Amino acid sequence: MNSKVIVSPLHAYVDEQTTIQISGCNPKDKVRIESSMLDQKGNVFKGCSTFQANEQGEVDLSKADTQADVAELFWAAEKENTRHGDYFFKSDASEVEIELQIKINDQFKETVQLKRYFYKEDIVREGIHEQGIVGTLFYSASELAQPAVLLIGGSDGEIQEHAAALLASKGYTVFTLAYFGQQEGVPKDLEKIPLEYFYDAVQWLKARANQEKISLIGYSRGAELALLLASTYDEFTSVVAGAPGAYITSGLKNGIYAPIPSWTLNQEELPFLKFKYRFAQMFAMVGGMVKKKPVSFLSIWENSLQSPEKIEDCRIRVENIKASVLLIAGGQDQIWPASQFATQVEEKMNDQNVHVLHYKEAGHFLGFPYALPGMPANVNEHVGGRLIMNCGGSKSANAAATNSSWNELLNYLRDYAK
Repeated sequence: MNSKVIVSPLHAYVDEQTTIQISGCNPKDKVRIESSMLDQKGNVFKGCSTFQANEQGEVDLSKADTQADVAELFWAAEKENTRHGDYFFKSDASEVEIELQIKINDQFKETVQLKRYFYKEDIVREGIHEQGIVGTLFYSASELAQPAVLLIGGSDGEIQEHAAALLASKGYTVFTLAYFGQQEGVPKDLEKIPLEYFYDAVQWLKARANQEKISLIGYSRGAELALLLASTYDEFTSVVAGAPGAYITSGLKNGIYAPIPSWTLNQEELPFLKFKYRFAQMFAMVGGMVKKKPVSFLSIWENSLQSPEKIEDCRIRVENIKASVLLIAGGQDQIWPASQFATQVEEKMNDQNVHVLHYKEAGHFLGFPYALPGMPANVNEHVGGRLIMNCGGSKSANAAATNSSWNELLNYLRDYAK
């Protein structure tokens, strides 16, 4: 048997489709394809799929109806030696290297090396640390007048360079802004961050990109911030809020929620939602940690949101938003009730210029910039010690929502990011 393997393209953007063709097998041979890749922390993620050669001794994964089989090699990859899987960590814009091993009837035949990029030489990466503003700018080396996007991350405090770079490759000038975390020049904790900092970043980006208004994209705590900024400042053509919040929530100390204000405006602390815990809830969460089982945080939110009239002062005034808004939410989100929040935002905006993508079976990590096509889908996250966060959904549901919402986001920006 003289098998032949063709994988195309070997080098491509991370969201491009991959085709695989294997020939020279015997009819009905078992063909196993194993994928392996490293995340930014050096963790190994592996996936595999098994196929049967047809009567011509071929496995043809090049047609449209086989793309889901190929994509599963990437989104279904799991971290090695973990009971509940783990989060595929990626925030820098370096390429992802993927190894495919081909086995026929359990006999190794060939290894194929792939590289998946977020940007190439036509995009410029520029670190920004000026006028008190910290982040990374990605823009075209040849196209000067492009729509501008401000990208803000969530409670991990990371700047999402990989996502900014990929979006820049689609025809945008993208500035991913640091506002707390480990970057030099910003506070370590999410505590009393002035909204004026973001306003200044918007003015800087508008001047740099020569645009009158810009688009704003945020995710999770970044989505809360995006809606808050758009309700405060009329500076945006469009706003994308992934896994959105509807209330101003408390700050973070060392990555953990703490009873401190997140944001200030005009040097005044903005009111924030205070969590209410029940003993049974805390007992269940501690029990999950002891058993090293994934823990959901939904029950805390359910308890804290029971009296809307008492927390009205910390609700984000989304009815003041003048820009178009796109909301992306998963019905199985276990970090906070994003789907409920999205519905509330839509109702408060009175359906005016608001678009909502509800993915019933998906969890928290279902969209850009924390979920991208061609990368492992995330469900659980080991955050330290015995704590494993259940972020909701399943790998298949989150991957499907990621692919769908990415295409929807690009279509939305084409219409509204001007």
